[in-house]
Amino acid sequence: MAGSLNPTVWERLAAAEELLSGTVTDAGGLWSRATVWILRLTLEQAMDQLWREVTPSLTRCSMRAQLLALDIYAGAETSARISALWATLSRVGHHQDYELAPIVVELRGWYDETVGLATELAALSAARTQQMQTGRS
Repeated sequence: MAGSLNPTVWERLAAAEELLSGTVTDAGGLWSRATVWILRLTLEQAMDQLWREVTPSLTRCSMRAQLLALDIYAGAETSARISALWATLSRVGHHQDYELAPIVVELRGWYDETVGLATELAALSAARTQQMQTGRS
């Protein structure tokens, strides 16, 4: 991510992986919550990329509206997985004094799910681009 003002989905995932693997040592006790926020941003960015291909106006809508619209483009199962993950990351990202920080096993699961969903969204976006290019030919 060095030097990049707008990191890609994959650069964000690489940063989260560095936090999870312990490569980043100067994050102190904040590394777990930082990982959560990076994963949430990654998921949102992956959705934004799909929206730019499918219907750019959705990028200006609330996340709730985007998640509701996702059923049409990604299918009910993928949409439900994205909604559940986004809600989890949102809840966990907001620190509560009475809650423990997430543990590595949880973070690794959310990381793996984010990678899978980002890959699915990228494939949908690529398919849409391909469809539009072949439709114009």
